[in-house]
Amino acid sequence: MAKGKKKTAFFCNQCGYESAKWLGQCPGCGEWNSFTEELVAKSYTGGLETGGVSLEKKVPSRLSEITVSKEERILTGIHELDRVLGGGIVAGSLVLVGGDPGIGKSTLLLQMCKGLVNSGHSVLYVSGEESVKQIKMRAERLGSFEDELLLFSETNLELVIEIITR
Repeated sequence: MAKGKKKTAFFCNQCGYESAKWLGQCPGCGEWNSFTEELVAKSYTGGLETGGVSLEKKVPSRLSEITVSKEERILTGIHELDRVLGGGIVAGSLVLVGGDPGIGKSTLLLQMCKGLVNSGHSVLYVSGEESVKQIKMRAERLGSFEDELLLFSETNLELVIEIITR
């Protein structure tokens, strides 16, 4: 990218769907002519930073120096998902769920959230693609949820981290 060039993205003003280019119809909510171009601000200056901890201060560790303990896993309520995850979710872990559009990734994750909240866990569901109304409509198709499922729709990682921290 040329120095000094401002980076922009297009956002649907109905559901928040983000695209690198203007689209006539939003793939997220189906609205026509709802995209507006916005400047995307860089979230750091200088070196890379994550959560206030500079990556420049971290150093790699030798495999032989690392000690591990048995991590407690949280069952999702979906047997095959728990199996693929090695026995459930490890607190503080990150799992990337990938696949073609419309294959059921969001539905699977919402089913997992349902299993977690219905077994007494609090869950924050953050979506960078769908609005909270879209998530609510899908949730209603899946049945009843306990009240410990919080929904948040945001594409700005700094805001997501702030919400998680609070």
